[in-house]
Amino acid sequence: MIPRFTRLPAVAVALAAATLANAQSDPAHYPAQASFPHENRAAVARHLAQAKQLAGADLDDAFNWRCFISPLDKRIVAGVQHDGLVPPTRVFDNLYSIGQNAVSAWAIDTSAGIIVIDTLNNADEARDILVPNMRSLGLDPARIRTVLLTHGHGDHWGGAKYLQDTFGARVATSEQDWAMIESPDHGGGPFAHLVPPRRDQVLKDGDVVTLGNTSVKAYVTPGHTPGTLSLIFPVSDHGKRHMAGLMGGTGGGRDSVSAHEQIASLARWQAITRAAGVDVLVTNHPVHMNATEKEAMIRYLPDAPNPFIYGVEKYQRYMGVMSACSRVQLARLGESGD
Repeated sequence: MIPRFTRLPAVAVALAAATLANAQSDPAHYPAQASFPHENRAAVARHLAQAKQLAGADLDDAFNWRCFISPLDKRIVAGVQHDGLVPPTRVFDNLYSIGQNAVSAWAIDTSAGIIVIDTLNNADEARDILVPNMRSLGLDPARIRTVLLTHGHGDHWGGAKYLQDTFGARVATSEQDWAMIESPDHGGGPFAHLVPPRRDQVLKDGDVVTLGNTSVKAYVTPGHTPGTLSLIFPVSDHGKRHMAGLMGGTGGGRDSVSAHEQIASLARWQAITRAAGVDVLVTNHPVHMNATEKEAMIRYLPDAPNPFIYGVEKYQRYMGVMSACSRVQLARLGESGD
């Protein structure tokens, strides 16, 4: 006979599992999408129509993500934008994807060293993901000279101190987001425990970071954070020159004030990138442009057209969709969004 004291825990576990199963199958316990009791319904519809028209068929995924999934269903966001390993990829002759599924990191190889854009969640990810990814692509991390941080959320700067301490890289971001990184809680949330990098360089709007044969132009585009940096830099595809634009805050604003800032920044960014002839879309979260899938296409079909090359007009439409979806969010909060 099985002793009674060993049977009771098994019964308790079975009862707990049954209770959990019942709770999960009870609609009263289903998670709900975000609700907006004060939404301006007519304005929501108007801006959705504008975003949908801008998106067309070729940007429908970006429209759905920014206008619906991201602001409404955090369960889907968590499911899709999870921490996970993805193959590193040489996306252009001089630009390499070295991040993970949840958050991007990029390496620009220049004649005088490597520029890294964003550094993942923490030192462990920098050491165990970013650096091995570089090495697997033939990039020597000892050649990292500059680290550019697009903004002050910890998932973008968490590994910066490791690169700074290990390879002597100089870390740069805007004054506003240095203040965010250096605040006592480092921007709050799950990153409050991180140790920030030393402040090596403060980038102002319009500053140019040059390393060897490559210059990156930086602009301060508030909205996602107070000092979000957006970057323009040259890339080449099989020797043909293109211009890449990385808007550092395609994640949008988080409230009415930041959403208004985001809309203004996007309008300015569209003008800047059009004037610069930006035709390549790069983002700092893969899901914002299906980058993981595009990178797989490059690995398997290297002679096919590069899916990161959008062309000037499509790039402009993408940013227009981002702006229109910010207006949708304002209308959900009860404003006109205009």
